[in-house]
Amino acid sequence: MKKTLTLIIGVLFAISLNAQNEQHLYLHHSGAVIYNDAVHNIDGITFQGNPASAVVDATSGQTSFPVTMIDSISFGIEEAPSGDIVRIVYNGNSVEITNPFSNEGVSVSNNQADVVVSSSKANVIYSLSGTTSNGSITFMSSKDFDLILDNANLSSTNKAVIDIASETNATVELNGTSTLSDGSNGAQKAAICSAGDLTFTKGDGTLNINGNTKHGIFTEGNLIVSGGEIIISDAQSDGLHIDSFTQTNGEISILHSGSDGIDSSTDINIFGGSISINSTNDDTKGLTASETVSISGGTVEINTSGYDSKAIKCDDLVTISGGSIEINHSGNISKGIKSAYLNVSGGEINITASGKTVVEQEENQEVPSYCSAIKIDTEINITGGNFNINLPTSNDGGKAISCDGDAIISGGTFELETHGDGASYTVSGNTKDAYTSSCIKCDGNLEIVAGSFNCTSTGKGGKGINADGNITIGRTDAPDRDLIINISTSGERVTISSGGGGPWGGGDYANPKALKCDGDMTINSGTIIINCTQNNEGGECLESKAQMTINGGNIEAYSKSDDVINATRNLTINGGTIYCHSDNNDAIDSNGTLFINGGLTIANGSRQPECGFDCDNNQFKITGGIVCGTGGDTSNPTANVCTQPSMKINTQAGYAIQVLNASGEVVVTYQCPTLQGGGGGGPGGGSGIKFLLSHPDFATGQTYTVKYNGTISSGDNWNGYYTGNVTYSGGQQTTVTLNSMVTTVNAGGGGW
Repeated sequence: MKKTLTLIIGVLFAISLNAQNEQHLYLHHSGAVIYNDAVHNIDGITFQGNPASAVVDATSGQTSFPVTMIDSISFGIEEAPSGDIVRIVYNGNSVEITNPFSNEGVSVSNNQADVVVSSSKANVIYSLSGTTSNGSITFMSSKDFDLILDNANLSSTNKAVIDIASETNATVELNGTSTLSDGSNGAQKAAICSAGDLTFTKGDGTLNINGNTKHGIFTEGNLIVSGGEIIISDAQSDGLHIDSFTQTNGEISILHSGSDGIDSSTDINIFGGSISINSTNDDTKGLTASETVSISGGTVEINTSGYDSKAIKCDDLVTISGGSIEINHSGNISKGIKSAYLNVSGGEINITASGKTVVEQEENQEVPSYCSAIKIDTEINITGGNFNINLPTSNDGGKAISCDGDAIISGGTFELETHGDGASYTVSGNTKDAYTSSCIKCDGNLEIVAGSFNCTSTGKGGKGINADGNITIGRTDAPDRDLIINISTSGERVTISSGGGGPWGGGDYANPKALKCDGDMTINSGTIIINCTQNNEGGECLESKAQMTINGGNIEAYSKSDDVINATRNLTINGGTIYCHSDNNDAIDSNGTLFINGGLTIANGSRQPECGFDCDNNQFKITGGIVCGTGGDTSNPTANVCTQPSMKINTQAGYAIQVLNASGEVVVTYQCPTLQGGGGGGPGGGSGIKFLLSHPDFATGQTYTVKYNGTISSGDNWNGYYTGNVTYSGGQQTTVTLNSMVTTVNAGGGGW
């Protein structure tokens, strides 16, 4: 493809050398020309990256377009400049007109400083310059034309300054600095109005626009910007109000607009250049489109401060594949990106959302509305990109990324922080609830396949990753390095209603959670590091309100005050390496059944009555894997369903344990932790622990030596589990024969 296009351009270049008219290359999107340059200015077109982009290398520089946005490439002839230009020079209430085409279908008339152009000639160049405080120009042309704004300072009191009344295409060149301002007394829609396509493609000048009646620029066709600088200093309504918007280069600044910055009836496509929008009014948008917003290059900077404002708003699909997006929105219940669907495959996305949550009355009920950085109604699909999202303390309940439907994330880097406190509110009558912040919140199912995530939540009740449906983490048999998840929470729980006294307390709370879902949670791969450091109960690291299945991955999780892993109906561990430590509660807690079939699981709970493994009196089945569980107590494996034997070792906190088989070969070397806390559910104490140990090398009928209270001085240590060249010295020992699936061993254990 690259060679073919380069050859075509080379042939056309040779032709153009001997032609009176000039060959041009055109790139098309949705019926609009998004790139136009003379063939002799273009060195070539290359295709780069995945997804592919077409890079046009021209004398003016490189311009990149996603291949998916190019409908077609064509070549055409533009008339070579003859040196004749229709010149219109404004001087107060009069104009000076030079029209070399008066006998070729071009008529230019004026009433004082109001000019009307009628033309049937193609590719005429019109130049506007000079100054007027009450002037305008209206184009009635049946053919496409070019317009040069050459240091033109034009104002009108009751009409558009430039009105392209016919459905023709106009190309605008900016030379020097021009200013266009319409009056506040007319019925016009903007300072610049166009019934057809309007393209700013040439020149490096600046255009200042004041839309004193309504919009800055209004087009019923496409607005295309590929050069120059456009500044909307002020607009009573939208800065740009167009049917479709495309930008490949150039600069757009919208300093103030009474309504939206850029409002498109169909789509917005940003391939390059820069856009800066500042909006202060309520219920306004920075960029808004009814169909699609696509950003694949350039820089977009949007600041909004109005109530319920949106920086980027789309009724259908927002696609981001490149470029840099910087959003700051501070209005209450405002949104950074709001759409029905979101697809992200690349780009830099930086959002600060500092607005507040507002509780409103809807149908006699109180309903909270949030200030969220990204709020998607239907579906999120993220395969790449860099996200840096911060919700400071003023944002009390917002979400960094929120989806009402399903979300799939299979790439990208995410730095997500929420710092505001959640709060309780009265739904209706005596019914209460609470709102809290989340780094990622999904009302449907959430699938996180690959990427890098740093999620921090410091406010009361704050959550890291939260889904109302199912959560799936990683891919089966995928390398753990493909997915890195770091989550930390430190906020306390939010009291919804207080309960009774006693050691077990009571009441209803909105608790902080690191990784939580109401449906099933499945972990297939990835490296997951979690720290929950709140002082009160509720700060669980991984929680499923249904079933949790761990098939693989590397999990290291710490909870200061609650369970590390909690599942309501069932917890099944089929593989992976898992380390769980709780200072004041169970390490692994299933309110239903507990099955361990493989992997390496280390579970350190706190003092009695807390456990390394707790499944109450429900079935606890071990069929494989390495199991090391310590705590003040433990649930006992259900002997009649287990196929791999276990030792229940009574020992002391801090003891080093080594188990050898009858041949003197080391099976397990483990450093028991010291115990923390006094138990999360009642009184407890002492240094005695229950060490539940199971290993694939254990076999019934075999005799083992258990060493305890010795010293480990070498070996590879992973959270107390030693492998490799281990040196164990000193201490005492005892022997035990595994005559059943669960055998009790006394190894220096004390009572409690």
